[in-house]
Amino acid sequence: MSRVLRPSRRLGTHWLTSTHSYPNYSSCKHMSTASSSAHVAFVGLGNMGLPMALNLARNRPTELDIRHITVHDLHPPNIEKFMRLAGEEGLNESSTTYSAAQTLADVAESNPDFIVTSLPTCEASESVVQTIMKHSSRNQDQSLKIIDTSTISVFTSRKLHDLVSSSSSQNDYIDAPVSGGVKGASDGTLTFMVGCSSPETFSCIQPLLSKMGHSIIPCGVPGSGTAVKLCNNAALAAQMVGICEAMNLGEALGVDPKVLAGVMNVSTAKCWSSQVNNPHPVAARDIGSGASAKNYEGGFGCALMLKDLNLAMDEAVGQGLDMPVSGLTRILYGKVDAGGYGAKDFGIMLQYLKEKK
Repeated sequence: MSRVLRPSRRLGTHWLTSTHSYPNYSSCKHMSTASSSAHVAFVGLGNMGLPMALNLARNRPTELDIRHITVHDLHPPNIEKFMRLAGEEGLNESSTTYSAAQTLADVAESNPDFIVTSLPTCEASESVVQTIMKHSSRNQDQSLKIIDTSTISVFTSRKLHDLVSSSSSQNDYIDAPVSGGVKGASDGTLTFMVGCSSPETFSCIQPLLSKMGHSIIPCGVPGSGTAVKLCNNAALAAQMVGICEAMNLGEALGVDPKVLAGVMNVSTAKCWSSQVNNPHPVAARDIGSGASAKNYEGGFGCALMLKDLNLAMDEAVGQGLDMPVSGLTRILYGKVDAGGYGAKDFGIMLQYLKEKK
């Protein structure tokens, strides 16, 4: 699929300094409710979004208390799964209530204080945000913070920030892509890379993101969170290919995959792809985590990794940078995706390489 390359501007970090002291959450002004209580909407209940939304419903103690959660997804079964799982956990017995919205218009018209999105593409993020802003009926003195945890382009992040912030001085769009995979989403240990307009905005959203993750990192101005995530995933994809090659070589040489993974994870090859999401099913079962142990289901899809590599390479072209390793990695994941493995976890690269021997 062809992609439009756009010139890339450098990202400033004018408000991000090592000595900056972030204000307390109470400085989040003009919320429609008391500063310590909020209505949150969550859009996109996929492999990542569903466990993230469930963690919001668990309402881990922070400076922010969530009084109500509204969820929406294009696929009704995903909504039903959230409602079922939340009910099974007894989350409805807590002070936080939750409901389902049938359309994005319903989400906007429910007047949430925060909207969190977890979506697969730039086009999906743009469509969702545009629809929400079209149907939003908030007063000018009420704030709306849209927190996009999707991995999209820097261009799209900046565009959506301009769209949301231009509608009202109280509204803001924050790019806050995540790292940690499905396991991190389920365990509530995600890392959020946050790009936003000011330290006040960061302080406002930090208590909410802390309900879903352990590391909430301010990266700078709008678009900088997205930029950091693209760099992270470019490195992650290359690491995964390297681990796949090594695990295949070890097995071919007669080494027990559990032994090889164990050595890697106390040696210089240690990384997330070896320790948490090992692509070899035997090693993954021994470690106790990894989509490969479940036939590569429920992880980070090859098609999504290919999408992120395309975005990263587009940004590199815009900056005049050469990224030969990422370029080769993109070619490999393009072949895996074309081979019908797009929905499988990107660790299935191990099986693809093994078949090509």
